[in-house]
Amino acid sequence: MNTPRTLIAIAALVLLQVGAMAQCRAFAKHNCIPNLLPYKFNETFNAAQLANGEEAEVELTFYSGQEYRLMVCAQSILGNVNWKLSDATGQTLFESKAEEPKDIFDFKVANTQQLKVFIDVPEKAGGGNDMLHVGCVGILVGFKE
Repeated sequence: MNTPRTLIAIAALVLLQVGAMAQCRAFAKHNCIPNLLPYKFNETFNAAQLANGEEAEVELTFYSGQEYRLMVCAQSILGNVNWKLSDATGQTLFESKAEEPKDIFDFKVANTQQLKVFIDVPEKAGGGNDMLHVGCVGILVGFKE
């Protein structure tokens, strides 16, 4: 049975998620999109609120003959994230490790294809602070006109 208290709790969770996504969108707009230049942002915004130790995967379509800039942009609270771009066969086309981070990958595709971006937010090393940190990780695509 749905009590008023249950409905209020559900509404609060929905509002928290909407607020988190709005904050994530604002973070990307101010901190990430400017770094796509001279590429034009394709207006497709893919982002997730992730914590240390979490992973995400996004499938994106890239069109033949087009030059792209792929950017993974994470809030500093998460530290450097690992990410890679793979084709449909699972072959890694690009990889960025937290130890040698690269936020941007510029490339051109010969054939229209779907590629996958895998994000891995490393666990925090030591420190004794068991506090869970959640931050925004944005995946942005720019193209040359």
